[in-house]
Amino acid sequence: MDSSIVPLYEILTLNTRLFLNCLEGVDDGTARKRPTDDTNSIGFLACHVLHARYFLAGNIGLDLVNPFQELFDAAHDVNDLEVPPLDELRAVWSDVSAQLIGHLPALTGERLSGASEVEFPVDDGTLLGCVAFLAEHESFHIGQMALLRKYFGLDGMAYTGRE
Repeated sequence: MDSSIVPLYEILTLNTRLFLNCLEGVDDGTARKRPTDDTNSIGFLACHVLHARYFLAGNIGLDLVNPFQELFDAAHDVNDLEVPPLDELRAVWSDVSAQLIGHLPALTGERLSGASEVEFPVDDGTLLGCVAFLAEHESFHIGQMALLRKYFGLDGMAYTGRE
């Protein structure tokens, strides 16, 4: 594995587990609750992070189909999205994550240093910069999911546990 991707590989591997840990013990009803009209739900955030992970997978060369793509395309904001059952989200997350994590070691330094096809709000316009931004993006939202767990009276997100 190219040494430049190793830290991001570790973050994405950790986020794979933390995403599932954030959903541990959350039922479908709680996943749809929003503390305020201006706040996202755990379910919406899970859908958003899942969607972004598929986006990342596509950017690194995987040709995967998000089974919820039509659902996400039809939603213009949090109020429009019908959150799928969490069991389905977990299964799809595990599948895309295994493929993404499995593909990262194949990325060469030359590929990683090439230009990203998408611009992100970071100075590094390479594919490595794309992976770094999207890893940070999902970390940010996983943190929001962890906070919402506590808001709804669940135990804090654990760093250990699910793989």
